[in-house]
Amino acid sequence: MEADAAGGTATPRPDQESGLTVVAASQQASLGAVVAGFGLIAAGAAGGWVIWRSGASAAKIQPADTTAVFLTLLVFAAAVERILEPFSRWLPGRAAEAALMRTVADMDGRPDGPTEADRQAVAVATATAARAKANRTIVAWGLASGLATVASSAGGFYVLHAVAGSDWNGVAIWIDAIVTGVMVGSGTKPLHDLISRVQNGPPSP
Repeated sequence: MEADAAGGTATPRPDQESGLTVVAASQQASLGAVVAGFGLIAAGAAGGWVIWRSGASAAKIQPADTTAVFLTLLVFAAAVERILEPFSRWLPGRAAEAALMRTVADMDGRPDGPTEADRQAVAVATATAARAKANRTIVAWGLASGLATVASSAGGFYVLHAVAGSDWNGVAIWIDAIVTGVMVGSGTKPLHDLISRVQNGPPSP
């Protein structure tokens, strides 16, 4: 909330305008982003299958218990997240977020206060940024899952076989690599958020 210069009353900030949060929350990833995300997983699955079929896979890693399996998944997800971090700037959505910041700054900079046109511009920019963020999330998930699938097949860590035991053959190894890749890829975003919060420190009061 901001204080009104004339009367000292509180007025909502642009990002708190009525309806903007609802608009942002309602945005979902576009069909193109969904296709790209699953396409990246398919590419990773193909790579994992080629590694398995060629016999280049490492021997299966068999952790001692389920706790060790969980810790291995955590380390695996952290490694994938750190590998992808330098490339995140090229994922979709950054331009839309920057445009939203400029639109809000322009509205805040008006000495006579925001107009209805300003509010509409912020609403449109907010919706666009929310859609772009959803697109980035699904593409990043697909990229992380595809990379983790290839790493799983090459490194010999398969989560279903690790949990069920070395003699279990319920699914093919290359399918287990896909399952492992999707599990690891799904865990990279919350892990990224946690690492970012630790690096940035607690929010200022």
